[in-house]
Amino acid sequence: MTYHFLCNKLVKEYENSKSIDNTIKKYIENNYEILNEIYFKPKKIDNDKIEDIVTCNKYIEMILNTITNLKDINLNNMFEKIVRELGNLLEYKIIDREIYVIIGLNTTTIYTTKYQDKDITVILLESTLGIEENIKMLLAHEYTHWVREKEIKGDIFESCVGERLITEGIACSFSEEIVPEKPIDYYCIVPNETVKWVEDNIYLLDNMLKNHLEKKDMIYDLFYMFAKTTIPNMPVRTGYVYGYLKVKEYMKNNNLKIKDIVKIDWRMII
Repeated sequence: MTYHFLCNKLVKEYENSKSIDNTIKKYIENNYEILNEIYFKPKKIDNDKIEDIVTCNKYIEMILNTITNLKDINLNNMFEKIVRELGNLLEYKIIDREIYVIIGLNTTTIYTTKYQDKDITVILLESTLGIEENIKMLLAHEYTHWVREKEIKGDIFESCVGERLITEGIACSFSEEIVPEKPIDYYCIVPNETVKWVEDNIYLLDNMLKNHLEKKDMIYDLFYMFAKTTIPNMPVRTGYVYGYLKVKEYMKNNNLKIKDIVKIDWRMII
């Protein structure tokens, strides 16, 4: 693993200036070129939106809390320790990835994008508030994606609904294995109302999806944040919860852990 801690530049600037407003502006100005390539452009964030967010008191408070929680913490050591633990638990360590840890605009959590013709992982540190268990939860989620990307032939995100459901279900379930005793919405990164809707409508979803699992057409409805969903009143991102519930059911019925299923064909689970 190779780590790039862009966030450290903001922390260092704040230590020098003690002005959080100027610190955030300088961080974005001084690192705009790379932030634009790995964050603003991929996430379609225009300059007007940047200005609105960085002057918002709620956002400024979040960045201050993140900085406070990171006091006296060596992020490189933390990330190395977490990733080593994840590899040991999954019994899968042959991962070579570049990870960019940035301070973003709290618009997402962790994602994969292209930079300089390579796949990289970007984690927005403010989404974790700099708290170790939140970082562990996100890295656990992503680590299972890295494994499946290496082991499963085809696009694990866009090849078909069945693959995407189980890919995300495995990821959310491994987050639970790593950071236990949290509510389901924490692992699936959705509101609790979304979890309840899926639990209450699980049979409706079963019937709706049974003829679509090998297709791509429902991926938009089930996983995209701003989807206009087909079923009336269906929340967005329900696929994360549905996949999680199916994976948990399969593991319980077969007395398995994520390490046992992280590489298997989705058809064995759903």
